[in-house]
Amino acid sequence: MTRYTVVESKVWKRDDGKTASIYSACPWTSDDEKARWSLVTVGWTVKDTALNTFGIGRAPFKTQEQAQALADKLNS
Repeated sequence: MTRYTVVESKVWKRDDGKTASIYSACPWTSDDEKARWSLVTVGWTVKDTALNTFGIGRAPFKTQEQAQALADKLNS
């Protein structure tokens, strides 16, 4: 099995541009506030399948190919 795989990097984004991690606490506190948030893709990142972690401390890549190049390097 390949240890590092490429996945979409996603964040919660509010209608005013604020963002929140999908791995932290829920960013809204009411149903009215929830309607202001949506899940958006912001690029591509690497998932460590052995540790079940995402991103390995790097900002998301703009393209899937860039993320794949890192995954290939880490897997070699």
